[in-house]
Formats: sequence, C-alpha cells, structure tokens
Amino acid sequence: MGIADPAGDAPRLGVGIMANLAIAPFVCAPGAVDYVAVTPDMFWTDRGRSGGSGAQRFTDVAAWVAMLDDARLPTVSHHIGLSIASAVPTDHGYVAQMAAWAERWDASWISEHLAFVAISDGDGPAAAGLALTAPFDLDVLDLAVERASYVREETGRPFLLENSPYYVAFEDSDLSEADFLNRFCDLSGSGLLLDLHNLYCNTVNHHFCGHRFLDHLDLTRVIEVHIANGSELGGMYADSHSGAPPEPVWALLDDLVSRAPNLRGITFEFHDSYLPLIGFEGIAGVIARARKAWSRRI
Repeated sequence: MGIADPAGDAPRLGVGIMANLAIAPFVCAPGAVDYVAVTPDMFWTDRGRSGGSGAQRFTDVAAWVAMLDDARLPTVSHHIGLSIASAVPTDHGYVAQMAAWAERWDASWISEHLAFVAISDGDGPAAAGLALTAPFDLDVLDLAVERASYVREETGRPFLLENSPYYVAFEDSDLSEADFLNRFCDLSGSGLLLDLHNLYCNTVNHHFCGHRFLDHLDLTRVIEVHIANGSELGGMYADSHSGAPPEPVWALLDDLVSRAPNLRGITFEFHDSYLPLIGFEGIAGVIARARKAWSRRI
C-alpha cells in the first residue's frame, strides 16, 4: 500500500508551531522551534474570485509577513481555502496564489483539510464561513484526488491531506475514514497530515479507539502530524486549539512516531486567544515534550 515516500526529498524538519502574531516573540527566539507552519490565508487579504487575480486579488498583511521575515525559519504551508471536497469548480486563482506563496517562502510542502468551504448560492461560488464535513464517498474521493493532483502539478510541492474532526457521522458513507484516506493517497500520490487531536476528537464523540484507527491507516503516508487541545462545547468535544495536548494525544503521538517511517514534522497548534492561559513557558514545555517524541522516531 502506498509508495516509499510521498514527500520526496523534503527535509525532516523536527518540531514546529502554527504561526500566529501573538507568539511572534517566542517563534523568533533562536532555537525555540525548528520550523513554522503557516496558514497563508491569515497572511493575506483575498478579494475573492471576482476581485481579480494574482497581485490584484491578494494583498499581504504586513505585520504577519514581517513575523516570517524576522523568524527566518523553514516553513510549511497549511491552507484553509482550497475547499478540496467541494463540487464547486476549482479556484484557479487561489491555486496560483498557493504556488506563489510556496515559492516565495520555500515551503517544504503544502497541506489542506478534508473539508469544503466553497458552496454555490445560485449566483456562483460563495464562502460557507466555516469548514464543512465531507462524507467518505467515492464521488468526494474523485473530487479530492483531481484537485490534489492539480495542486501538486501547479505548485511543484508535495501535497498533504489533513483528517478533519467531524461532529456528525454519515452512516451511509461508501468508505471508512481510514480507507478513504488510504485510497486518496494511492490515487493522488499525496501524503497525510495526520492531526492527532482531530482523531482524538472523533474518538471521544464517536466512541472508537484511536490506536486501532492507526492500525488501519497507511502510516508510510504520514509526513506531518498536528497536536493540540480542545474543549467541551454543546455536549461535544471540539477542536478548539486551547492549549497543551491532553494525555491521550501524547499517547497517540508516541504510538505513531514508532511506526511512521516518513514523518518529517510535529506541529503544535493553539489559538492565540488562549495565550494568557498557557503562556510562553507552557508553549516551551509542549515543544520540549514533542521533541522527546520526535527523538524516538524510526
């Protein structure tokens, strides 16, 4: 199952953090992290499909871009606007911007979520305002494979698909989640960004074993992992990026690093609004523990 290494000659980066402006002093401190994961959509203003293309459509957010200039760290690009599982036609201008950003910052790889944000409102594409869960259906698989293959061709970078948290289950899906992800990688030549906290969310909300899920996943495809924390919301456990990962996420990480031969990075995600609770010292503690896990990789 799979190929030897879906990330090709991309470097093994180590332990990084999802960049946001609130943690700029931490990120820019020498040796604090090995790389930054960048959500480029947060670093530019996008006027939308009708707002032009290239430089006319996308404008830098100066303060956020300055953080990357100051940090001078390797980057990976983690997008939220591709809408890989949407039936709305591909946004070619957005993909061109993905390529330009990856080239500008020499991103080691590009990733996106298994979800969709673009919908049709009758007058053309519109933004849903949040990431919507996609069923694990063959039609969705075809859409995602076609779009991922196009992104790989246009950007010249490895492409990773991230597993998403889902708060409703589509009982009549054609495939299991693991089968969907395995087939996606085989058909598209892509890798996986395995978000272990998203997996943990799903185990809590839908009552299954995360370690058994790993048993069914082609772990040769895992290039990057995310770790994070969450919170209870409306009777569900949500992926809120609220601080240091809970112990079950660390256990999943320890299990994974011993079995994922092509792992290249462990990324800590947390939302800037929780910085007063965790502080820079708490962030450093998460990075240190993740580095211990990284040292045990195969």
